Amino acid sequence: MDAIRFEGVEKSFGQHHVLRGLDLAIPRGCITMVIGRSGTGKSVMLKHAMGLLRPEKGRIWVGSEEVTALDKRQLRTLRLRFGMVFQHGALFDSMTVRQNVAFPLREHTPLSEAEVQERVRAVLGPVGLLFAIDKMPGELSGGMRKRVALARALVHRPEILLYDEPTTGLDPILTAQVDRLIRDTQDRHPDMTSVVISHDMQATFRIADHVAFLHDGKVLLAGPPGRLETTEDPRVRQFVEGRLDGPIGVE
Repeated sequence: MDAIRFEGVEKSFGQHHVLRGLDLAIPRGCITMVIGRSGTGKSVMLKHAMGLLRPEKGRIWVGSEEVTALDKRQLRTLRLRFGMVFQHGALFDSMTVRQNVAFPLREHTPLSEAEVQERVRAVLGPVGLLFAIDKMPGELSGGMRKRVALARALVHRPEILLYDEPTTGLDPILTAQVDRLIRDTQDRHPDMTSVVISHDMQATFRIADHVAFLHDGKVLLAGPPGRLETTEDPRVRQFVEGRLDGPIGVE
């Protein structure tokens, strides 16, 4: 069974038609990179998977659970199956690293304080940030903030981990570091499913097990990353090669 499945999903915002019959199956237990130009519906797709948005048409499943059939209470429970690493970390600037990472546990679990602290240390260790546990976000580098955000997303042991453009704004060395962290995290948690929204082709070939290319709200290609190099679809080739000339218009 797939981790997430979309069938014929359509979504518009006013006159802007974002998802145009999206069909996509995201396999369990691996890293799927969802790539494509900005504005093609990648982040909107993730919000539908979590039930944050409702489609006008189509159906969505997380495992065997049909998201589009759930009520508000059921959707709140569904969202606990997800962890989310936001584009810019989205840390609470008034909280220490310890408090940021503990926040989901205090909000959504009945764990004792001792159990919370044990979990916090358990996720900060693998990302190399135990030394910064009582620092404030403002004292951290950009790469360190990304690692705290990842630790916070992992602390409640999610079934599915979502990354929304996790390397935006980072230099090439920090980008490679974050890519390695994503790969290492998946390897440490083989039962978890990772979905990475990106437009970084180097990262795609470096860490992806599966890839989906979105264009104009539809999936043009889905499969192993090697298919990006062998496809004859001119739209996919233009994006992969980073060319200005081709069927994808440049605004």
